Amino acid sequence: MSFPCKRFALSLLALAAPLAMAQAPIAPDAGSVQTPFLGGFLKETRVIYPLRIGDWQAQGEHLYEQRELGASVRYVHGLQKDRWMDLYFYPAGILTNEQLGEAMESTLEGLRLSAGYSAADIDPIAPVVFTQGSGAQKQKITAYSTSMRLVREGQTYHSAMVMLVSDLYFIKGRFSVEEKSLSRRGTQKQLEKFMAAVVRESTLRSTGDCWMPPPIVEKAALIKDAPGQLAATDKDGVLSAVAYADRIEALDAKSSEAIVMQFLSMPMSGRLVPGCGPAEDMNPEVPKDMREIRLEFGAPSGEKGNQSVPLRTRATGVS
Repeated sequence: MSFPCKRFALSLLALAAPLAMAQAPIAPDAGSVQTPFLGGFLKETRVIYPLRIGDWQAQGEHLYEQRELGASVRYVHGLQKDRWMDLYFYPAGILTNEQLGEAMESTLEGLRLSAGYSAADIDPIAPVVFTQGSGAQKQKITAYSTSMRLVREGQTYHSAMVMLVSDLYFIKGRFSVEEKSLSRRGTQKQLEKFMAAVVRESTLRSTGDCWMPPPIVEKAALIKDAPGQLAATDKDGVLSAVAYADRIEALDAKSSEAIVMQFLSMPMSGRLVPGCGPAEDMNPEVPKDMREIRLEFGAPSGEKGNQSVPLRTRATGVS
């Protein structure tokens, strides 16, 4: 495919985002050097979340010492002060919906085995679909939801959990109320409504080795329709940049044509990881009524490469 690049440089950059969502990243070669997940594949994250969601107001934020546990935010109801929801953000990596379901089952098993509850009746998990983004970048995200009846220190609670993966992170919500205050189904529906807003309004950006644009190689001449070409662009009728899975060849490595082709080719070659971007994009503007959490993962020492982390089973309050 060929594009007259000078006129369409900006439009090509706009195309790259929706294309990225349509194709999953390729896995590293089996013989390649493995990159540690935290401090390697994922080095920094910015989470921008709303301070208010409906009647719920963010009252507390906590960053966990164990870096794989990420951060949590507690929301308190504006009128019913005895109610709160806990929202968690913690690293996940690249997971399928099946793996997300397995992760949630593991978290729920931790609740069943928790010494904090004398009884835990947990419904089977069920998928629920949320909408993220808008316009050309609008997409559907599958989450899993469940309701529970928990007994702690003689007090019975109705509780719910919703869990999803977005932009390399688990996003988990917990809501628990006394049994007499709200029905089990009502508890689950309130949490699902809350989490739909979280997904719609929050933004997660990360950087690290997950950002892997192909190198640009300067060439004196380019070959049209060479084997392995993914895309090509011309300037004034002359071929100026060609994309391959492992590189971009260009007459001028610093030209706008080469840079646009570098970004355009990333989803085609499986190099574009949703939620991961260049380090220079890690200082986004924080809108009014939003707050930013900054998570940084230092270089690991002796940690083996992987793309998964231990799952949270720790409870907060009656969550």
